[in-house]
Amino acid sequence: MKKLTLITLLILWVGQTEAQSGSLYGIVSKNYYSQVPDPFNPGQTYEQFDSATIRLGSLDLSTGFVTNQGSNTYKQLINLTGAALDPYNNTYVFLGASQLSTIDVSTGNIVNQVPLSNPLGESYFDNFRFNQSDSTLYGLARRYIPDPNGPFGTGEIFLSKANTSTGVITQLSTTSVGQGFALAGSAIDPYEMVYYFSSGSTLVGLDLYDGSVYSEVPFGLPPGVMFNNFTYSCADTALYGLVHQYYYSSVADPSFPGDSIQVIDSSTVKLGKIDPNTGAVSILSPYSVAPQAGFSANTGSAIDPATLTYYYSNGSHLVGISLVTGLQTSYLPFSFAMGDYFNLMRNTENCYSAQARRKKGSTPVSPDLDFAVSVYPNPGRDLLQVSSSQAIRSVEITTADGKSLLTSGVDALAQGIDISDLAPGMYVVKVVFQNGQPLVRKWIKS
Repeated sequence: MKKLTLITLLILWVGQTEAQSGSLYGIVSKNYYSQVPDPFNPGQTYEQFDSATIRLGSLDLSTGFVTNQGSNTYKQLINLTGAALDPYNNTYVFLGASQLSTIDVSTGNIVNQVPLSNPLGESYFDNFRFNQSDSTLYGLARRYIPDPNGPFGTGEIFLSKANTSTGVITQLSTTSVGQGFALAGSAIDPYEMVYYFSSGSTLVGLDLYDGSVYSEVPFGLPPGVMFNNFTYSCADTALYGLVHQYYYSSVADPSFPGDSIQVIDSSTVKLGKIDPNTGAVSILSPYSVAPQAGFSANTGSAIDPATLTYYYSNGSHLVGISLVTGLQTSYLPFSFAMGDYFNLMRNTENCYSAQARRKKGSTPVSPDLDFAVSVYPNPGRDLLQVSSSQAIRSVEITTADGKSLLTSGVDALAQGIDISDLAPGMYVVKVVFQNGQPLVRKWIKS
């Protein structure tokens, strides 16, 4: 299938069975070079790129070491805008040229490889993610429409799903939902059944049932500040990403005496989370989270729900950031059994076994409902109080990875919930209203 040019593509380069807990999976690539004669310096040689191989690898979160999954390597190109882990079939899916490839996570073998095809028209498939609540691969089908009367055409993108067995793309959007997307990431809320992507200036949510625009809000950030590498956390039902900003200084222009040019002086990267209903971005990190402040847009990001940690790569290191404090928790250099780069990292612990709670045609929780619930004291030690202007059916306290610890009916709420036996740490309080609508809050036991 012909690869098409995206009109508004923004390149942001700065700088298992249920899968085993504590690992990230991704594509390991290794470049090979050969010595060739230097035509400008007789008798000397220089290093020239010869070929490259890829394979599936797993990254140890405690050491930064990348282990090869099996012994197979593959000589093929990869599209760096999408990848997915299917924990129920124990497979990793990536796009090589126009082939959708499926790898067995345990063996590293390619178990299926099919060309992509869209019955509605030639297109490409980008920014895809696996939705844990309906076991489906969703992404953006894009195409370029030339202008017969001018040099420039227009871009079209449609929310779509792809069949990993046949390679057939099914468009869900009946009309185009935009002209392009930014390499800022993509995310799926499996509970509300919404797919999120960035147009560059706005966060766009698409309804997974019909592909329509579910929400579209501008990023609530000052000019020049970006929200990148975002991903959804099922541990606390929030959308996290990197808040990134460049700083410039003026220096003398060596080509034009008396003139000056702007150069990047420094940059910062902080963890933030965004309210998809309003676009408001809360910055969690009090200062830049890594000595090397850039990030790799190709590597992606992942969340470990057991430790409430957000992971990303700056190209050479794996960086871990606490979802609670916004502070760096790890900074590990990548090391390889055989490889040079680690891209498209995904994990399966986050959102494993999630179940959709919004049904087709229903509306989301009103943003006002979030402010109508009080969970206090936070932090708390002996009794937890939950109150709301809306009628509550039950309150459940779970660990960050979803293990249920306490459930209280509405009758017990007046006296408070006894939490004295819980160990200190981060928990999730799930409030279910009488209409069945849930609301989740983070809570700390002191």
